[in-house]
Amino acid sequence: MSQNSLQHSGSQPTEPIQNQPSSKLDREIFFPLLMIVISSIVLVLISQFDEPHYQDASVNAQFFPSAIAIAQIIICIALIVQRKLKASVQQPAVPLFSKMAIFGIGFLVAYALLIHIVGYLIASLIAFTAYLLFFKVKKPLYYLIAWCFVFGVYYLFGEVFYIALPQGLYY
Repeated sequence: MSQNSLQHSGSQPTEPIQNQPSSKLDREIFFPLLMIVISSIVLVLISQFDEPHYQDASVNAQFFPSAIAIAQIIICIALIVQRKLKASVQQPAVPLFSKMAIFGIGFLVAYALLIHIVGYLIASLIAFTAYLLFFKVKKPLYYLIAWCFVFGVYYLFGEVFYIALPQGLYY
């Protein structure tokens, strides 16, 4: 069937719709670019950390934040490249801020405040449990894995790397 006969019969052609240039801000480009800028600023700030002279650790306090910032930059570049490669097929329009994105930002802000108040260990146990409860996870194994992960990270940083995690205001 020709495309003209498809249009007359009411059917749509199955060819992908080409993306039209849009002045609308694309969140698949905006957020990776924003994260690259933020991660770059963080890398500059991390380089100014004071290095304690008494700490005898295999890595210093700059290592993990630097590794995370560099990983974020690499992942964001990959996301931008992936978006550019998929640009020929039009994706359905999505809002810049979704409900899940707002939930994620709120969750991270609350977690950061909780770490400051009660410390890493208690805040992480509360946050992981709250996250699983919010999404109505009913399998006890998931809770056990989350709690073991929190205790594992706490042990790894404290006993292996000798990097103190936040203890909170009341400890």
